[in-house]
Amino acid sequence: MDNFTRKKISALELAVAEQYDTANVAQTFSITPNKAQKIIAQARLENSFLNRINVVLVKNQQGEAIRIDATGMIAGTTDTESKDRAPKDPHSKGGTTYHCQQVNFDTLIKYVTLDAWAHDPKFKTLVAVQTRKQISTNQIQIGFYGERRAATSDPAANPKGQDVAKGWLKKLEEQNAENFLTEGKNAGEIRIGEQGDYVNLDAAVNDVKQMIDPEFEDDGDLVAIIGSELLADDKAKFYDLHGNTPSEKARIEDKQIIGTYGGLSAYKVPHFPSRGIIVTSFKNLSIYIQKDSIRRRMEDNAKRDRYETYQSQNMDYVIEELGKIAAVQFANVKLTDDKGTSWS
Repeated sequence: MDNFTRKKISALELAVAEQYDTANVAQTFSITPNKAQKIIAQARLENSFLNRINVVLVKNQQGEAIRIDATGMIAGTTDTESKDRAPKDPHSKGGTTYHCQQVNFDTLIKYVTLDAWAHDPKFKTLVAVQTRKQISTNQIQIGFYGERRAATSDPAANPKGQDVAKGWLKKLEEQNAENFLTEGKNAGEIRIGEQGDYVNLDAAVNDVKQMIDPEFEDDGDLVAIIGSELLADDKAKFYDLHGNTPSEKARIEDKQIIGTYGGLSAYKVPHFPSRGIIVTSFKNLSIYIQKDSIRRRMEDNAKRDRYETYQSQNMDYVIEELGKIAAVQFANVKLTDDKGTSWS
């Protein structure tokens, strides 16, 4: 990097050292819970999905889920002449556990990029945002795609973080398989379209909704998270049927056509599997991060002409109430372009 950029980096390092009360950012330092909470809050402000779900700091590395939302029947009557009133715990039905394990979020910025940014008045923000944005993106991807935890992950073979940690869908498959649809009439396939298991996307979402445990099926916060390819396919078919009808064409252009599926508000979430369907509430999905586990180091690597940031944290993906979520195995979803003659 050139001399001007070097001065900018030195100023950045000094600012980070003061922010986290450390003498040397080139040595690994821990981030206090108060500072970590601010980092989490900033990430939530910048990421609409993280702002909808729970991102929680927990004291212990493992334990029982916090069960953030109250649920169940607490209303009742008691004849106090003959017995005491018995309070009920509205958070006692989840039964899920968590185990926060180390995940590394290490990034680099090449000297040529830093030199290009150096004259920007917001240089420090540019550097910080790149790291923060990638951490948020990766956390979401792993939550939906994560299948296992490898001793050493392989991003080339698992570009969605499949081997970094077990995400929400894998947890659902393992802990409540009855609410995880893997196939229809054909082994290993879920067909959506004419002559398929579901004639359309609306029917598929409605069926997934029916898998929700009865005590949660009428909860007003249930939503349908639907993959972009499924939404695009459904929209295209609607165009084919109604695109020449002025009133229906207006509905499409106003994007009202993707407003509800299966009677639920439908959401398109970044980095969600393109053929995925999940019915749950946003507050039923959590990321737990262990307090005092966030570690960071910033390092100038002249041997590789780049500036590196190393960050790690112990974390886990948690479903607060297993009965309040249902989903499909997105890898098994098949669509048809020829009214059910072939599926892909």
